Amino acid sequence: MFTMTNVATPNNAVRVEQLQKAWAEILAEVLRRGFYGTAEVEVNVQDGAIQHIRRKIERVEK
Repeated sequence: MFTMTNVATPNNAVRVEQLQKAWAEILAEVLRRGFYGTAEVEVNVQDGAIQHIRRKIERVEK
Protein backbone atom coordinates (compact mmCIF):
# COMPACT_ATOMS: atom_id res chain seq x y z
CA MET A 1 0.00 0.00 0.00
CA PHE A 2 2.62 2.55 1.08
CA THR A 3 6.09 2.63 -0.42
CA MET A 4 8.68 2.99 2.32
CA THR A 5 12.29 3.64 1.42
CA ASN A 6 13.46 4.69 4.88
CA VAL A 7 12.01 3.57 8.18
CA ALA A 8 14.10 5.51 10.67
CA THR A 9 13.22 3.54 13.81
CA PRO A 10 11.77 0.16 14.76
CA ASN A 11 8.87 2.09 16.30
CA ASN A 12 8.17 3.67 12.91
CA ALA A 13 7.82 0.24 11.35
CA VAL A 14 5.15 -0.64 13.93
CA ARG A 15 3.43 2.73 13.45
CA VAL A 16 3.41 2.33 9.66
CA GLU A 17 1.62 -1.00 10.08
CA GLN A 18 -0.89 0.70 12.41
CA LEU A 19 -1.34 3.49 9.88
CA GLN A 20 -1.99 1.05 7.03
CA LYS A 21 -4.54 -0.82 9.15
CA ALA A 22 -6.29 2.41 10.18
CA TRP A 23 -6.48 3.60 6.58
CA ALA A 24 -7.88 0.27 5.38
CA GLU A 25 -10.53 0.30 8.13
CA ILE A 26 -11.55 3.87 7.30
CA LEU A 27 -11.84 3.11 3.60
CA ALA A 28 -13.93 0.02 4.30
CA GLU A 29 -16.32 2.13 6.35
CA VAL A 30 -16.68 5.17 4.11
CA LEU A 31 -16.58 3.66 0.62
CA ARG A 32 -20.09 2.30 0.87
CA ARG A 33 -23.32 3.49 -0.62
CA GLY A 34 -25.13 5.78 1.75
CA PHE A 35 -22.05 7.28 3.41
CA TYR A 36 -21.84 11.05 3.18
CA GLY A 37 -19.10 12.89 5.01
CA THR A 38 -15.37 13.17 5.45
CA ALA A 39 -12.58 10.91 6.66
CA GLU A 40 -9.19 11.97 7.97
CA VAL A 41 -5.98 10.33 9.05
CA GLU A 42 -3.50 12.58 10.82
CA VAL A 43 0.09 11.58 11.54
CA ASN A 44 2.11 13.54 14.10
CA VAL A 45 5.86 13.24 13.49
CA GLN A 46 8.69 14.55 15.66
CA ASP A 47 12.31 14.30 14.54
CA GLY A 48 11.45 11.69 11.93
CA ALA A 49 9.58 9.43 14.35
CA ILE A 50 5.83 8.88 14.17
CA GLN A 51 4.38 9.93 17.53
CA HIS A 52 0.61 9.70 17.07
CA ILE A 53 -1.91 8.50 14.53
CA ARG A 54 -5.37 10.03 14.68
CA ARG A 55 -8.38 9.06 12.62
CA LYS A 56 -11.64 10.89 12.28
CA ILE A 57 -14.85 10.15 10.43
CA GLU A 58 -17.59 12.75 10.22
CA ARG A 59 -20.96 11.75 8.83
CA VAL A 60 -23.44 14.10 7.23
CA GLU A 61 -27.06 13.25 7.92
CA LYS A 62 -29.11 13.37 4.72
